Amino acid sequence: MRTASRTAEHVALFRALETRRRDRLFADDHAIRFQSARYRWLVRAATVPPVGHGIAWLIDHRYPGGPRTSAVARTRLIDDLLAEAEPEQVLLLGAGYDSRAHRIPGIPPTYEVDHPATQRAKRQHIADRPHVHYVPVDLNSESLAVALDGFPVKRTAVIWEGVTNYLTEWAVDATLRDLTTIVARGSTIIFTYVDRAASAPTPRGTRRSRRPASRGPSASTPPKSPVTWPNAAWT
Repeated sequence: MRTASRTAEHVALFRALETRRRDRLFADDHAIRFQSARYRWLVRAATVPPVGHGIAWLIDHRYPGGPRTSAVARTRLIDDLLAEAEPEQVLLLGAGYDSRAHRIPGIPPTYEVDHPATQRAKRQHIADRPHVHYVPVDLNSESLAVALDGFPVKRTAVIWEGVTNYLTEWAVDATLRDLTTIVARGSTIIFTYVDRAASAPTPRGTRRSRRPASRGPSASTPPKSPVTWPNAAWT
């Protein structure tokens, strides 16, 4: 991948649109910064409620399976789980255009791991801050343990949002194993995944739309042997 993630841009768009709603689940005023000119126009237009509802309707019908509503719901859920965890530091895997390190008051030191191309694009649109540390790494081909050599051994909240379904099974397994050697006991991992059943062929030969799976162990990335976490939030 030589260019920034389009998926990251789309998730930021969904967050920016949600921020303009009067009944919003969260506020992410940074999300609009990562949008192209045409998407910024959409976000600003969405400030008018009927227009905003119309844009949401069009997105949901153009992309069935709930990618917008899923991104919005999981953003709020993970915000809440992060607050409950009360970690000493935060580790964002495949951070994309996540702005928690900038929008959540009092968030502890945060380490953002992502593909170098996406990370470069992100840093062009948001200012560096002393408590935010960037770690460029391609999890499909590089070791997280090597990239995070010297990572402080503290109680950590690991957030892996909307990423595992874009990685190979080997990469997911290797990353989980690396995490068990990197973070301190009592750490928390919060991650999302897509169950294989959500994209399996139907009896008529068509494919189901991808949608978030319910809570439970990931069926798509079975570890070769148990990986134990003191605290885990499966979404």
